[in-house]
Amino acid sequence: MKSRAVRDGDTWVLNGTKAWITNADVSEFCTVMAVTDPGRGAHGIPAFLVEKSDQGVSFYALEKKLAIKGSPTHNVIFEDAPIPADRIVGEEGTAFRTALATLDHTRITIAAQALGIAQGGLDYATWYVRRREQFGQPVAAFQGVQFMLADMAMKLEAARQLTYHAAIMSERVLKRC
Repeated sequence: MKSRAVRDGDTWVLNGTKAWITNADVSEFCTVMAVTDPGRGAHGIPAFLVEKSDQGVSFYALEKKLAIKGSPTHNVIFEDAPIPADRIVGEEGTAFRTALATLDHTRITIAAQALGIAQGGLDYATWYVRRREQFGQPVAAFQGVQFMLADMAMKLEAARQLTYHAAIMSERVLKRC
């Protein structure tokens, strides 16, 4: 982690870049982790609540992605951005542990998103091979194409079941907390 925060009286001054942030330009706030004490490792990383309108906060251009067009992604840049000290989220130095615990559960939504994209690809491929003709017959009639579609469907179903299982296990963990 290269972003840094340095205490300056009643503020923390942030410098660095936060990469691949979903909805960065449409959200009013974001949570930013930055190193305040490199000698403390993960315990030297607090989280800050940063407002989009804060001085020294800017955005790179929209990332060009192959899919997930409804999820705008940007890099956020912090250049001597003063953040009030009372905007530390939770206890100072606990951000890394909180982030990892959060990621354990939210990664499953990324898997579900990938499933939707893969299902869309399979649906389109199936539609296409039924309509595209070669040598006087639909491409779907060729055994090699059928094998490829069957393989895609099998792998997609395996991924779907793994994602469902992960979601069930995550829910069980949350209920114990």
